[in-house]
Amino acid sequence: MTLKVSGSGCRQYGSGRGWALFSAGVLALFLSGCAGVRGPAPKPVVTKPSAPAEVVVAKPASRPTVIPAPLPEPPARPEPPTNDTVLALLSDARSQADSGNLAAAAASLERAIRIDPRNARLWNRLAHVRLKQKKYSLAASLAAKSSSLSAGNAALLNDNRAIIEQARQGR
Repeated sequence: MTLKVSGSGCRQYGSGRGWALFSAGVLALFLSGCAGVRGPAPKPVVTKPSAPAEVVVAKPASRPTVIPAPLPEPPARPEPPTNDTVLALLSDARSQADSGNLAAAAASLERAIRIDPRNARLWNRLAHVRLKQKKYSLAASLAAKSSSLSAGNAALLNDNRAIIEQARQGR
């Protein structure tokens, strides 16, 4: 390839392929100079693997065994005063039961309970009558009701337990 320089500029003579190679070389030279000068490459930071953390398992604190003291027996409550009608019905029921008329004695006690439903002694007396009538499950239920109302009356509680035991044996 030959270049001819004239007053109006450069002209190329020869093949177009040579010109392309020349242009590519100049461009490569130019770009290699633009690549810049790099300083030394930074050293890679190497970290050592840390030791595995120690696993601490917290154990629950042991609690001392506490044994509660037994509850004291509730103090005996005095029975509420009974009204005169209830006392008369209770007396009638005793005399009727003693004469063998258990149905009339039960009726008298049931009337007394309708007047004073919180009287544990009335429920106990009716349980005795039902036990004599051989109505065992009813007698046990009535004795249990009497026990629930007789807070602190040990004699009445013992009598109710005896009724319940006799009812179980009679079944």
